[in-house]
Amino acid sequence: MSTYFSLFRRTGTAALFIFLLAPLVAVIIVSVNAGATPKFPPEGFSLRWYGAALANPAFTGSALTSLVLAAVATALGTPLGVAAAFGIARGKLPSSLRGLLEAIFLSPLIVPGIVIGVALLVTLSTAGLRDAWLRLTLGHVLLVMPYVIRTSLAALQSFDPSLEEAAHTLGASRRQILTRVTLPVLRPAIFAGAAFGFIISFDDAAVSIFLIDSSTSTLPLAIMSYMQYNFDPSIAAVSSMLIAITLAGALVIERVFGLKKFLGN
Repeated sequence: MSTYFSLFRRTGTAALFIFLLAPLVAVIIVSVNAGATPKFPPEGFSLRWYGAALANPAFTGSALTSLVLAAVATALGTPLGVAAAFGIARGKLPSSLRGLLEAIFLSPLIVPGIVIGVALLVTLSTAGLRDAWLRLTLGHVLLVMPYVIRTSLAALQSFDPSLEEAAHTLGASRRQILTRVTLPVLRPAIFAGAAFGFIISFDDAAVSIFLIDSSTSTLPLAIMSYMQYNFDPSIAAVSSMLIAITLAGALVIERVFGLKKFLGN
């Protein structure tokens, strides 16, 4: 019985991996199609669509916008998320209020992006904020914070308080305990949340579409706009480059911070 169960588990795992990876592999294969339209299997091998994508100012400009926007939103949302996590986990609050605050801060994880986008558009327009960059930054900070809060809360809940007690006994101040004991222990969790938030911000379309203007666009929105009037493999080329960059970033993060070990705890 155990042999059959083990075989079933391995087969199910392999099927799940194939199900998840097959679309990505198909996109990469389509991106090297020599023909003028996306086709699987490809008509031939060519890298010309990568050159076309890199030469398209709509893609390069929007990619730079998405990169800068995600970096700024992550830089602002990470410390705010960590502070919120400390307030929820260690604040002198009733348990009911603590749970309510956690639900409010984490609500962007479950509320549909289109609802968040419309709410931000109405609120910011009413407040007179019409600058697209400012609106996008505020909206993307809202997207980044929940991921930082979630991972930081998980790390704080498993944090060993004896580490701080030992530092206090040895004469460390509260600031020294925070900067030299607590935050270094939480660093993998904080970085994991920041990395997730950066990816979500870079890839967001549902919220951004309500906050841009005619002169500002992010990469996902540029791809959507391009697909309305064009049908060629350059979209697959852009997607393949994003897949490669994401994979390389994940490998570097794992090498430097060992996030697999942290996330597995």
